[in-house]
Amino acid sequence: MAINTYSLIPSYNAGGQFCQNVLHYQFDDSSYGDTASAALALCNAFDTANTTHLKSMLPTSTSILSYRSRCLTAPGGFEGIKLFAAVAGLRTGLLMATAPSPVIVLFPTANAKPRGRVFLPGVSDSDLTDGEYASTFRTTVTTHAVMFVNTLTLAGGATPVATPVIYSRATSPGSSYTVEYARLSDMCGTQRRRQRPA
Repeated sequence: MAINTYSLIPSYNAGGQFCQNVLHYQFDDSSYGDTASAALALCNAFDTANTTHLKSMLPTSTSILSYRSRCLTAPGGFEGIKLFAAVAGLRTGLLMATAPSPVIVLFPTANAKPRGRVFLPGVSDSDLTDGEYASTFRTTVTTHAVMFVNTLTLAGGATPVATPVIYSRATSPGSSYTVEYARLSDMCGTQRRRQRPA
């Protein structure tokens, strides 16, 4: 193993609807015995660093169910998973019924062409009114969206540092672009099926 790209998938229950996000991290996994161990280390590091940030951007009617990770760029692909007993979001208000979702846009270093998009599962009626985000919600997202940019120090092995990336399958074995900053889109997304970025 060497420097590889891993997916990190938070799963949610948003008002009774199952939904997911897909994030990507790149790190040197050579000090782990297998990719499943490295994937679990990534899940644990993400939990420690980012669960509070994530809860702060989610409505109370949305719960985090699990973090799941696996290697994308090396053979094997066995998964690591961290389960929760439904960790609820912190944003008060009723969940919007028609599945509008805040969209976090990820921008790569050197203004490279790819963009990442993260559809946060659900938004409360006190945070979005007539298609406009409340100023308090914008401030909250600005504060907590650092979770999409900050690196993660993994436990075990040689404590590698995982860097958030935008991963593209357009080339083989795939291309990764380091995330430089994240911004709340002014346009609210609408997900009528699963809250998962394209």
